[in-house]
Amino acid sequence: MSNHKPERAAWFVLWGAFLTFLVLCAAMPLGAQYYLEHATTPQFATLEVIGGTVRVREPSAAAPIAVTKTVQLPEGTAIETDENSRAILTFSDDSTTVLFPNTQIFLRQMRVASFPWGVEPTSIVLDQTRGRLRVGAAQQVPQAGDTPRPRTFQVSTQHLVATLAEGSYAIEIRSDATEVSVRDGAATVSAQNKTVMVGRSQRTLARRNAAPLAPLPAAQDLIVNGDFMDPRSRGWNDQIEIPNPPGAPAGRLNNVTLDNRVALRIQRMSSNQTSAITGIVQEVKREVSDYRSVRLAADVRLQYHNLSGGGILSSEYPLILRVKYRDVYGSEAEWVHGFYYQNTTNNPTNNGEPVTPNVWIPYESGNLLEVLNPRPFFITSIQIYASGWDYDSYVTGIRLIVE
Repeated sequence: MSNHKPERAAWFVLWGAFLTFLVLCAAMPLGAQYYLEHATTPQFATLEVIGGTVRVREPSAAAPIAVTKTVQLPEGTAIETDENSRAILTFSDDSTTVLFPNTQIFLRQMRVASFPWGVEPTSIVLDQTRGRLRVGAAQQVPQAGDTPRPRTFQVSTQHLVATLAEGSYAIEIRSDATEVSVRDGAATVSAQNKTVMVGRSQRTLARRNAAPLAPLPAAQDLIVNGDFMDPRSRGWNDQIEIPNPPGAPAGRLNNVTLDNRVALRIQRMSSNQTSAITGIVQEVKREVSDYRSVRLAADVRLQYHNLSGGGILSSEYPLILRVKYRDVYGSEAEWVHGFYYQNTTNNPTNNGEPVTPNVWIPYESGNLLEVLNPRPFFITSIQIYASGWDYDSYVTGIRLIVE
């Protein structure tokens, strides 16, 4: 088909080409500007092994490798500690993350702006699949008088997403929940389309398919059923020693209500000056090296005891609190505190405390991390018991408070 107006077609082509030229002239510098402002560069993290062997799988590796020294790790690396190992990661902005035993994370993103005039924030994104982390999000320091570059530090688990400002945080995955505790700073925690702000000395927890709880105090109790409101079998195991010689009476344990509170009564009578231990024990099995404070508290009441003080070896009291632990060097150790109200024969009372009989006495230890040297690293168990001849004691409100 012939074109009856070739001049018009020529002008359309000419003007179209000119407009295309103008668009390209504008787009190229704008595109270049966008690239310069938004381009990011992947960074490396430094992994320092501080105990045991850590397994690392880099993006291009066919299988994990065992690491026992300091290495540089790229984006996309998976890191795993076992029950005897731990490590610390240091990022390009001097933020740190401590991996405690039995912890697994994935370095999903570690990026900074490629150019000084870039507008993209520094980005650190970790996926945590199990275990406990201590994150130290470093202070953002301005460069050459400029305002500090913004940063996104994010930790994701199967239960929540935590976005962390400058500060110190513990993130721990349990069987069905993740807990975020804030020592210093502020965390934004999101799950199931709900977000909570968690500030200094606060914590929150999100269970599977549930929104995060409103902020709670950071201090928490590691003891289960310390008020005995549930049957004693929840959390506690009875320990009733069969005395020697045969035929001497054993002690008894009963949950009772006294002065409007449920308590454990520890009783042994008609002993004829034979000794026996009666009490309960709870397996705690928690590492406490990351906490700043560990305190044992209980409400105690002594009704009767006929063995003076702590006995001839200062080891038999009508009520004793015992914490078994491993110290920072891995050695087994224990902390013991006894209570008594009479010492007519002037027996030694090392680690013992006199109290008024027949009244409730609130007791709280000092910070065991400061009192004990070497300091506790792993709490094994808590034992509450009586030892000696005849005794009649009560205890309730048992709490192992960590923060």
